[in-house]
Amino acid sequence: MYIRKFVVLAFACALPITAALACGPDFPQDLLDNRKASLFDLPEGTFDFEASRLLPKADDHLKAVEVSPGYDADADADADAVRTKAEAIGLSAAEIEKVAAMRAASRSAAAAAGAGLAPELIGYTLGAIAFKSGDVGEAIAHFRAVLALSPVDRPRRGLWAQYMLGRALAMNGDTEGAIAAFETLRERALSGAADPLGLAVASFGEQARIQWHHGNVVDAVKSYATQAAHGSRSGRASLLFVARSILAHPDLLDKALDDPLSQRLLAAYFYARSGEFAQDWPAAGTKVDPDAEASDAADASTARKSSTSVDIEGFLAAVQRHGLDHFDGADRLAAGAYRAGHYPLAAQLAAKSTTPLAAWVRAKLALRSGDQARALREYATAAKGFPADEAWGEEMEGIDDYIQHPLCRVETERGVLALGRDEYLDAMSRLYAGAAEYWPDAAYVAERVLTVDELKGFVDRNVPAVPKKPKDANGDTPPSTPPEQLRNLLARRLMRVGRRDEALAYFDDPALRKKAEALIAAHHDDRAWSPSARAQALYAQARITRSDGMELFGTELAPDNAEWGGEYPPQELPSTKGKAFVGNGEAARVAASAAQPDARFHYRYVAADLAHQAAALLPPRSQAYAAVMCEATGWMLDTDLKRASGLYREYVRNGAHVAWAADFGKACPQPDFKSAKWLPWKQHYWQARHWLKHGWPFVLVAFGALFVLVAVRRRRREVA
Repeated sequence: MYIRKFVVLAFACALPITAALACGPDFPQDLLDNRKASLFDLPEGTFDFEASRLLPKADDHLKAVEVSPGYDADADADADAVRTKAEAIGLSAAEIEKVAAMRAASRSAAAAAGAGLAPELIGYTLGAIAFKSGDVGEAIAHFRAVLALSPVDRPRRGLWAQYMLGRALAMNGDTEGAIAAFETLRERALSGAADPLGLAVASFGEQARIQWHHGNVVDAVKSYATQAAHGSRSGRASLLFVARSILAHPDLLDKALDDPLSQRLLAAYFYARSGEFAQDWPAAGTKVDPDAEASDAADASTARKSSTSVDIEGFLAAVQRHGLDHFDGADRLAAGAYRAGHYPLAAQLAAKSTTPLAAWVRAKLALRSGDQARALREYATAAKGFPADEAWGEEMEGIDDYIQHPLCRVETERGVLALGRDEYLDAMSRLYAGAAEYWPDAAYVAERVLTVDELKGFVDRNVPAVPKKPKDANGDTPPSTPPEQLRNLLARRLMRVGRRDEALAYFDDPALRKKAEALIAAHHDDRAWSPSARAQALYAQARITRSDGMELFGTELAPDNAEWGGEYPPQELPSTKGKAFVGNGEAARVAASAAQPDARFHYRYVAADLAHQAAALLPPRSQAYAAVMCEATGWMLDTDLKRASGLYREYVRNGAHVAWAADFGKACPQPDFKSAKWLPWKQHYWQARHWLKHGWPFVLVAFGALFVLVAVRRRRREVA
């Protein structure tokens, strides 16, 4: 029962996790290859996740509506196309046409082009045209005219006019009026006004921009953090730019370190983006929008760069000057200090926090000091604290971003420690809990460290059968999940050790189970009384083993690399010789569980051996013997040329010449077992006939001698 509570974590970690590599698939991570580094290193955080939780997730109904980044059409559309699409919301076809006509007309003719439209549509569109033309005063007048209408008369453009009024007032220098307009906008949205474009959330960013450009860093951070807490990607990106800019200007850094929320922002940046410290980011005061696109920001900041960017040492010194006892976000600061190699400071900060991240830092510090017992206690605390659904990173359409679940990582690290203590089942349970991210580690323990019976018991207790998933709309089979992978791994391992009848229950794919059944049936037939029948059964096994060996026998990791269908050279198994955190019995277990032979595509050797056994039961001069040896040779040509050459030489030594011998091993006919069955009798017949044809005089002499001998003996009896 103690194993199950860990195994259920596997389903909480089931999102696709990839670390992209060039020229190949997205290979999963592994921790066992370099256990010391895996246990001593702390994964870097992701700023996007950190920024989203600087403030608690908003509990109101305001939603961010933003174009998703990626390669979709909306992301690449120009501003006019996006605006046109937005302006069509809630309008009839005739109204859409007239609004478009107003946009296309000159400013003086725009009002006439919109004749017949509702006043809110005319007023808002005129204001938008004036705003785009740079006539902010006229735009403000039009937006205020729309807002002067009763709420009943401005249901579609009232909120829009309020938002644009705030932007226009900000451009006109009326900071207080702009912020008041944005606050009114949010009040109306919270009161139930329709907000299909998410303008209420966007207004936090507009308000923050005003505060930032007026040097009010603390309020700007709060506004951007509030926007991010509503799920805004723009808000999170703006916080990143703000953090960079604060560190580019020591005066702003001192101000920010007096504010708890800004402290959390800088600590998150330190933990998630420490590699950016002392970069040449735009200094504060440059007229750059924090929420502008990176390329736009770079263009706008070329006129003024900071020469006083704060490096890690300077940042930590500034933090300590302001006092660690009053720092909010000590766990993130501790994590950043640990990653930067400031272990005493990391220990001091981690001791001040009760978060799971702080416990994780304390666990790693304990491991560095050699106190594994304390590390285990801290790991247990961290595992209890991290939510199962906590994910660091962000999935974006068209981009496979790296995502990590900290609970999976913590459990996998605990599994590494358990493996080092020779606690194999505990290690398996914890590694399997993180298998969605660290499948090679779970597969290694399942395939090479556990005994077959230990693995079978683990699967029977914790991994029930998984129904085969149907193909998606494109006809593609969904990726396998850890439960499917582990059950198939067990099935193949049982097949390799000869427990084939038991293996059937773990092949959850009916088509694969059918192939295994055919192999088992052929195995039973190789006990037939007739040598020819046994040869045919062995050859049938050989054919199935060769054609479906990867699915039926292949090792998940080295040497066969069934995880990727054998298409890529397998990585070396984790080294156990002289390595830290390796138990006493692991190496012996790994050696005992090796495939036979321990060579890539080992099942090809097995298939060739079965074919060789079949050939040994056939008449060497038969077509079947030549055909079977041809197949065995061909299976080895691309795998083991020495073995292939040996098989060919054996055929030449024993077999009959065949017309297709020139392509031996490349073009092999089907063996004629029926003819081979009767070939010995035919050979005896032809030998007897040949002897009779050429030895009949000797037969007559023999019969004559026999006749004389019989006659003499009879005569003697008569005389006696």
